[in-house]
Formats: sequence, C-alpha cells, structure tokens
Amino acid sequence: MAAPSAPLSLRAVSVEAMQRLDDEAVRTLGFPRLLLMAQAGCAVADAVAKLHPEPAECVVCCGMGYNGGDGLCAAWHLIRRGYRPRIVLTGRRQDFKGEPAVFARVVEAFQMPWREAVSDEALADIQGWLRSCGVILDALFGIGLNGPVRPPAARLIAMINEARRPVVAIDVPSGLDGNTGAPLGVAVHATVTVTFGAPKRGLLTAQGSSYTGRLLVDGLGMPDWLIHRYATARYGGGQVRQGLPLRHPAVRPRRRAPTTSGRSSPAGGGGGPRLRVTRRT
Repeated sequence: MAAPSAPLSLRAVSVEAMQRLDDEAVRTLGFPRLLLMAQAGCAVADAVAKLHPEPAECVVCCGMGYNGGDGLCAAWHLIRRGYRPRIVLTGRRQDFKGEPAVFARVVEAFQMPWREAVSDEALADIQGWLRSCGVILDALFGIGLNGPVRPPAARLIAMINEARRPVVAIDVPSGLDGNTGAPLGVAVHATVTVTFGAPKRGLLTAQGSSYTGRLLVDGLGMPDWLIHRYATARYGGGQVRQGLPLRHPAVRPRRRAPTTSGRSSPAGGGGGPRLRVTRRT
C-alpha cells in the first residue's frame, strides 16, 4: 500500500468536479470503466473484511447504476474470500446495462440468493436478511442522486437503518447529497464509507459526517496529479488528516450495533463522535 499524500488528504471534491474527473480518466486517459469498477469493488471488499474479519452472510443492496455495479463487484470479491452475499436490487436483474450487467452475470454464476425489491413479499424477505446478516453493503446510490429518494429505495434505506447492523457505504451513504451533506429525504447511516478519488465535500460537513462513519478514500489507481486537478476545496483547517479523528460538535455519537453475543458495541469500533479519514492509492 502506497504512503498517503498529506496535502491530498486535506482536499475535497464537489460532485460536479468528480464527474469531470471520472470523465477525463475514462475518455481522455483511457481507464476502462470496468477496471475502475473492479478496483472499487476490491476496495469495498477490503473494508468489509476489516470491519467483519470472520466471513459471514452479508446483504448487498444495489441500485441499477454504476454504484450498484460497484456493489456487485464487491460481492464477487467477498464470495472469493468466503463470505456469503445476498443480493438486493431496486429493479429487475435483466435491466442492468453496461459494466454493472457484466458483474451481475459474474455474481449469478455463483448462484447467490437474489431479491428484487418490487413487492411486499420480497421486502419482507429482505427485512429478515438485513436483521440477521453480519454486515450490510450500501450500493443503492452514488453521487449522481439529485432529488428526493423514492420507493422502493426509500423503504430499503429505512430498513437498513432499522436493522442496526454494521454498514459499509459505497462512495457516499445512499440518500446523502454529495455537495452539502444533507439527506435527500432519507439517508443511510453508515459505519464505514469507502469513497473514490477524493472525499466528496458533503462527507466532510457537520451534517454529512454524522452519516458517513469512518471515511476511507481509495484513489482507484488513478494518478495523484489528476485528483489534485479537481480536488481543490479544503476542509477542517488541517483537521482532516491521515488516520486521525476529525471531531465536530454536530456529529452524533455512533449508534450501537448488536454483536453475535447479543450485547451491543459501537458499530464502527471505538467510542465518541468522530470521523476518521484514511486514504490509500
């Protein structure tokens, strides 16, 4: 693992700038989107393994776009590590397009259980999965969300929060505005958020950090100079540092998640309200 870049750890990126960064990486520099998705899935699987080292059942809640594709790729990596993913979709499996469809076919080959959250019966099954699993992956929405969360995703987010299990969010907690950190109606309360390229501005605001949990930043193998070009906003006056807590008076204490012994413990480990930011390339 490469040593972190201290100046970059102080930088954040707007949603619009991140979309331009992504476009330049794919269209100008020639990074295949499938490769970036594979790297994202691996980074998320690494985070799950650190959060819950013992392979267990996990529920991967996927939207139908690129964020859902990252979730499906993470499920594939977790299968290879001995975890037992169950896949939840906000739409129909056959409606995946492009790179997400590739990883949907890969995961299908392992005959994992799937549910499409399009009926009350399916939602009842999903609720049971969420309550009994070891960890939940939130891959419903990324930074492209620009309006209030609607059903069935809104109901899924509520169920994720009600389950009180450890949650790993992909790029941003679903339902959170990537620029302001405000929930768009409802948002996932994550234990860990794995964000890509650079921290999104909304994840570092007082309100946003209360949904983010511990923040891990993965560069997806893109060059630092590219990320520096777009990640220009600075936060915390030097408080956001590699592996150190960013304390903010508005950040709520972490909710407590039940352990296998039936007792409760901090869902993200450690006590007190804090946002930890860690970056890897």
